[in-house]
Amino acid sequence: GALLALASHFAQVQFRLRQVARAGPAEQQRLLRDLEDFAFRGCPAPLAHGLGDGPGEQEKQERIEVQKEKQRELILQLKTQLDDLETFAYQEGSYDSLPQSVVMERQRMIIDELIKKLDMDLSEDIATLSPEELRQRVDAAIAQIVNPARVKEQLVEQLKTQIRDLEMFINFIQDEVGSSGKAEDGHCECAGRKDGGGSCKPNTRSSGNRVNPEDARKMRETGLHLMRRMLAVLQIFAVSQFGCATGQIPRTLWQKDQASKDYSPLIKKLELSVDRVRQLALKHQQEDHVISSSDLQDIPLGGRDELTLAVRKELTIALRDLMAHGLYASSQGMSLVLAPIACLIPAFTSSPQTMHPWELFVKYYNTKNGQAFVESPARKLSQSFALPVTGGVAITPKQSLLTAIHTVLTEHDPFKRSADSELKALVCMALNEQRLVSWVNLICKSGALVQSHYQPWSYMANTGFESALNILSRLSNLKFNLPVDLAVRQLKNIKDAF
Repeated sequence: GALLALASHFAQVQFRLRQVARAGPAEQQRLLRDLEDFAFRGCPAPLAHGLGDGPGEQEKQERIEVQKEKQRELILQLKTQLDDLETFAYQEGSYDSLPQSVVMERQRMIIDELIKKLDMDLSEDIATLSPEELRQRVDAAIAQIVNPARVKEQLVEQLKTQIRDLEMFINFIQDEVGSSGKAEDGHCECAGRKDGGGSCKPNTRSSGNRVNPEDARKMRETGLHLMRRMLAVLQIFAVSQFGCATGQIPRTLWQKDQASKDYSPLIKKLELSVDRVRQLALKHQQEDHVISSSDLQDIPLGGRDELTLAVRKELTIALRDLMAHGLYASSQGMSLVLAPIACLIPAFTSSPQTMHPWELFVKYYNTKNGQAFVESPARKLSQSFALPVTGGVAITPKQSLLTAIHTVLTEHDPFKRSADSELKALVCMALNEQRLVSWVNLICKSGALVQSHYQPWSYMANTGFESALNILSRLSNLKFNLPVDLAVRQLKNIKDAF
């Protein structure tokens, strides 16, 4: 022990001498005084192993206390010498790791920062706490920070799930609205039972023995459905046995003089009206004359503007007459009853009921489910907020035609306007949007309408309306601003006045 104390003391003297040699002139005097104090302090004395025999108990206690004090001083002195020796060896390069005092100082700094961040309560003495209690304190402090973050993540995931469910629900509602115009057969009401099940039975009767109007309507629809199926079987039998074409009325049912009708005068009339409208439109463009609704406030029901009169009274009438060539309204009774046995009827001289071309546009609107398309929630919102509903995609001719027919029906039907007035409004709207050819072409390419409403000798069935579309295309590059509500403007003004 004495040798170890002497070696440590000598190493401390060497370390302090090296510090004096490397220090500047201002620090050398202070370091020399510290060295002098350390050198004269002496080496730590080794501990005595025995306490010896004492005359009394009090003296023995005093020796124990003195011995404990010397032990504490020796421990403190040895720690100081050990720190100085580790520092000296680290600076000399013979000791790889940092001195223990430096490591403990840095660890203490890290622990203090963690205690501040975790908001831990370590007011009690650490020495009195067991390792398990310290571990629990640390886990509780970390949970206070981590748990709120986990709760926020779970909340974000729940919100995302709810948003996805809401989007799916909106899409479902839009699909339901789009298909609401289609009738469904076989509706039934399911009555729940007490055991959680349900029994589905047709709602055919109300309370008592009386049949309510809704059930009666469903019964009639069921009966018509069965009759259609029976007549379809008869049609198949007629085709297989007699060679009648399904869905067509034999030519012998029409008057013989109608089959020799010539449509060339109608085409000539349409060409003349198109040329006149084109000349007037070019004249108005050269004069920078634009027809606006403010200019037409004093125009009576027929209108006095020359271009408007030419479009409504010449072009529309010529187009109407050509589209009406061979156009007829198919009779439900004829299609269901006479069609299967039409080949067996020897003669049928009565003329078929004629049909206005505007009704053809209305039938196209109904077959394409135009009302559900125009009144969809997306289009209602887009009209309310004046936003494009297609998201930058060009509107197709079919969509624009359905919208135009809906607009004409909405404005003219409440005032009981004629089919001619509604067709004139549609033609004016088509010229304003430069879509007259595309809209008429949609009707011509609708095979179901042409086959069921045009006679085989008609202009539409023979030529597909191609030459008329070529004539109408002369107006496609001209810009028009024609009044659409001319037939109902005065009536709307009267209604607004009251």
